[in-house]
Amino acid sequence: MTDCAVQLSPVSPQEKALEGIRSYITRHDLKPGNALPSERDLAEKLGVSRTALRGAIAILVSGFELESRRGSGTFVAAPPLLHIFEETDGFSSTAEALGHMPGSKVLSANLVEASKRVASHLEIEPGTTVFELRRIRTVDGLVCSLDTSWVNWPNLPDVVNHDYAEESLYEVLERVYGVQAAHGEERITITTVDEREAELLGLASGDPVFFCQAVERDARRVPFEYVRQLIRPDRYHFASNDLPTDLKEKVGRQWLYR
Repeated sequence: MTDCAVQLSPVSPQEKALEGIRSYITRHDLKPGNALPSERDLAEKLGVSRTALRGAIAILVSGFELESRRGSGTFVAAPPLLHIFEETDGFSSTAEALGHMPGSKVLSANLVEASKRVASHLEIEPGTTVFELRRIRTVDGLVCSLDTSWVNWPNLPDVVNHDYAEESLYEVLERVYGVQAAHGEERITITTVDEREAELLGLASGDPVFFCQAVERDARRVPFEYVRQLIRPDRYHFASNDLPTDLKEKVGRQWLYR
C-alpha cells in the first residue's frame, strides 16, 4: 500500500488578513456604518502586517463589503440593494423587504407620444400616448439609479396626477388601476455616463454603470411598462434564485444575501 501525503498550501498573509477582518466584524457584531479599528490596531489584533491588511481592505472595498473614507478610516459598508431576476417586485418593495428606505426624486412626469422603440416594447402603435416618468431612485438617502419608465396610458386615467416622489408607481398601478406585474423580461449591459447623467448619479463623467432595460407584463402577458435604468454598480446588485419553491426561502435567500 502506497502512502499518500497531502500537501497543504500555506495561507498567504493577505488571505489571513481578509478572513481576519470578516471574522472581526462578525465577532464584534459590527453593523453598516460602524468603524473598524485603526490600521495599526487592527493589524496587531489580527497578527498580520499592515501591508497585508491594506491589501485585504482594498479587496473588501472593491467588493463593497467595506467603505474607505479619506481622513476618517474604514467602515462596514451598507449592503447594496439586491434584485433577483425571478421576482417581479418593484424597486420600493424590494428595498423595504431588505430593511432599506426607498426614495425618489421626480425629474418629470408627462404624457408623451411613444417613440418607435417604446411602442415596440409596449406592443402599441408609434405615436400612441404613454405616461413617461423620469426619477432618481435612492436607497437610505443614497442615489442608486436614474430610471425612465413608459407606461401604457389609455386605461390609466389620472395616472399623471399622482406624487411619485411619495408613492410607488407599482403600488399606484395595482391599488388604483388593478394592474399588477406578473411576468418580466430584462436585459442588462454595461455603459458609461455622460456629464448630465454623472451629475444626477453622483459619479464622474465616463464612469461605468449598469444599463438595464425591462418590460413588465400583467397576468394576461400584456406589457404595461417599459423601463430603462442607469444603475450605480456599488449600490445595486443582481442575482438569480431558480431553486424549487420549497428551497427558495430556506437556502436561496441565505446564500444570495451573504
